[in-house]
Amino acid sequence: MALSAEEFRRMMRRYPAAVTVITTGQAPDRSGMTATAVMSLSMEPVQLVCAINRSTYTHERLVRHGRFCVNVLERGQIRVAKRFAGQGGMAGEARFGADDWTSAPSGVPMLKGAVLAFDCALVQSVEAGTHTLIVGEVQAGCRSGELQPLLYVDGGWAGVEPVAEVG
Repeated sequence: MALSAEEFRRMMRRYPAAVTVITTGQAPDRSGMTATAVMSLSMEPVQLVCAINRSTYTHERLVRHGRFCVNVLERGQIRVAKRFAGQGGMAGEARFGADDWTSAPSGVPMLKGAVLAFDCALVQSVEAGTHTLIVGEVQAGCRSGELQPLLYVDGGWAGVEPVAEVG
């Protein structure tokens, strides 16, 4: 018996994931979206992959532009995550107005104060169900010290806390 979509959704809500904002384009045609389906792919060459719903505004722009930045949000950036998830009704360029942005070496938007930022070139895309797996070759990156990443789990926000090994 196959797992139902609803049961799969409930199970995946229990799977903690780092919250990112994936950005593309250049002003005045920037776009971005909140995403948790991002992972490392390869060290030779250095690549990552993210899953983007083909129905999103950002999908078409990212594929057209061919460059994107994966910004891993810090615990204090919940409002950024909400805005780029579409809460508040803003879209496109309007989502960038309230935060401190700079440009990655490729020219795409990079969020100052993000835990990590990966400046990527699109090298492959694979359609899978409702999404496209976007493979990006990481051209540049930056780390912001010891900031803690924002996580999403059980429909809410969380942080990372060290745990002691038992036994």
